[in-house]
Amino acid sequence: MIFDKLLALPSDAEPWIVDHQPIIVAAEDEKIPPSEIADAAARTATALRAHGVVPGERCVVWLESPTDIIVAYAAVTALGAVPILLSPTLSGPVAAAMVENVTGITGVIATDDRLAIGVETFGDVGRFIDWRDIAAELPRHKRISRRREVASDAAYVVVHTSGTTGIPKLAECSGASIRFNARVQAVIHRLSRLEGHLALVISPVHGRTVVGILAALMRRAPLMLLQDDSPENVDRMLKRHRPTYLETHPNTFRAWQHLSPGGAFRSVRFFGAGFDVIHPDTVSALLAGSDHRFAVCVEVYGQNETGPIAIRSHLKGMQKPLRALRRLRRSHLLNGHPAGPRFPFCRVRIVDDSGRPVPAGTPGRMVVKTPGVFSGYINRPDLSSRDYPDNRWWDTGDWGAKSRTGRITLVDRQVDKVSGAVSGIAIEDILLERFPEFLEFVVLEMNGDLQPVLSLRPGTEFRKEAWRSATGRLPRMAEPVVIPDGDFPRTVTGKIQRERLKKTLAGRPLSATRH
Repeated sequence: MIFDKLLALPSDAEPWIVDHQPIIVAAEDEKIPPSEIADAAARTATALRAHGVVPGERCVVWLESPTDIIVAYAAVTALGAVPILLSPTLSGPVAAAMVENVTGITGVIATDDRLAIGVETFGDVGRFIDWRDIAAELPRHKRISRRREVASDAAYVVVHTSGTTGIPKLAECSGASIRFNARVQAVIHRLSRLEGHLALVISPVHGRTVVGILAALMRRAPLMLLQDDSPENVDRMLKRHRPTYLETHPNTFRAWQHLSPGGAFRSVRFFGAGFDVIHPDTVSALLAGSDHRFAVCVEVYGQNETGPIAIRSHLKGMQKPLRALRRLRRSHLLNGHPAGPRFPFCRVRIVDDSGRPVPAGTPGRMVVKTPGVFSGYINRPDLSSRDYPDNRWWDTGDWGAKSRTGRITLVDRQVDKVSGAVSGIAIEDILLERFPEFLEFVVLEMNGDLQPVLSLRPGTEFRKEAWRSATGRLPRMAEPVVIPDGDFPRTVTGKIQRERLKKTLAGRPLSATRH
């Protein structure tokens, strides 16, 4: 798996590029040879074993930089232990709530303030390991010697969900599921003939990241790991190092799309978007910024719990005719966001609330069966059994439709369904394309009304007359509320926490922010 693939890289492999200075290994001029990362992982495994990490236990990894996190979980898995990856953005109380009912945690790897918080947060855990201490003693430890790992149904890693509806759930994934999902991505990259650096600017503790790292190692592709997702840093790093592949969260892509005219994306031939829907105007901006004639933006619909479900590709040069077609078929677009055809290995059913299949094209609960499915929630086993009865079909929590040919349309999250329209996501797609000055835009249902909420890009103003014209043929909505972008509550993957946003709006006078 990841540890074995790291050690199998050739000694002269192209350096990885980072925008941060890790604790466990030194970066020089924003570059780290993969052989040094592999060596650090092999010595860290020996060091952690000396600190009492043993096979079969669960060990929390609560670190800051992507490189440190990768080395830590590679080392933990090399010992046969199971890392629980926690985002560095989580507060102590949230982390405590996540692991409150989890058994088998016997170690926490952290440092600095997070280590102090961890001692208070995980009081019942008997072993706290300071990552800086591990780094300091690394030279005197030998590289671990072990047999090659074989992927199985045994637990390999625990990641967590985004937490759009509350406390993030801890999802346990087997080695077999991680390997299967990584192979799918590796095949896509191989068919796309991707060469050069693969740039990742995504939550380092997400299941998608673990899969992406393993897929890159399978192809021996050099990585570019960015911790700082600010537009200024991303603009600098992309222009300096010129990666071929770029992946981040769709909402983060949206925050960067204004960089396109300045040349930040000139070298990128493949844009990867998962986690959430990516809106058409963002896709157009990204592809327009690439110098490659056949640049492509691929959105993969999937979840931590399932792996990839459906795939949709957007080819450069097709955006203008598709935009014209979308305008002609606006009534059709109001039905939802097209997610593309399902993967051949993934079975998808659309069922009603009682679990009975509905006719093709009819919206309903989306349930799937896939080889990449996870093992269950270790902190919410009740939800695992509810959404995955008899270990057969997993309820994605999404409301969607499937055509006769297997093409998937996302309508809304089941908990975010609106009654005043077929799909809130569809309205967001249409209006974000019409108003490029909107930095963020969501449609909520509040007090029986469709409530648009938006933030504006710096230096722009809300265009009242254009809004009235654009919304005249759409479902009736309340007057929009304009808020600062920082007031949108977000998950670690950039998703909007809509229920929290509703509560925030309900507690403030809206008259001053309506337009």
